[in-house]
Amino acid sequence: MKKIITALLVCALPLAGAAAGKSASRPGKPPRSLTAKLPELAPEGKKNPLPGGGWFTWSFAARPKLGTAIIKVQLFDKAGSREKNLEFIGESGMPSMPYHDSGPVKFQLNKKGDYLLPVDLVMAGEWQLTIRVRKEKREIYAAKVLFAL
Repeated sequence: MKKIITALLVCALPLAGAAAGKSASRPGKPPRSLTAKLPELAPEGKKNPLPGGGWFTWSFAARPKLGTAIIKVQLFDKAGSREKNLEFIGESGMPSMPYHDSGPVKFQLNKKGDYLLPVDLVMAGEWQLTIRVRKEKREIYAAKVLFAL
């Protein structure tokens, strides 16, 4: 009797996954952040212009290596004064393995007015960071940068 139940479970589990759209034999769609054709971010520490005249810079808090890297974004108005009135969303992943993408994660604002995002770098290779900027829940900017470990 146990053998019959085990055999039924072995046959039924893959069918249940397929019915739910989770079949291992059907790859599905990779996350949009790694497949979207986005412009490149300006190099680390350089200005990324925003609609309306403001701009932001991005940088790693320390040279990226395996483990957790912190991405820091600083926002400025068109006069060059620090701002903190926009929402920054980050997405990270390996373009060669798009199913391991982090998905959208909101940057957190610290007391200094810097937007911070921890990124888990779990293996050596080429990585992509996408930064999206929202104003009043509407995306006003999106760009990406590739980097390697």
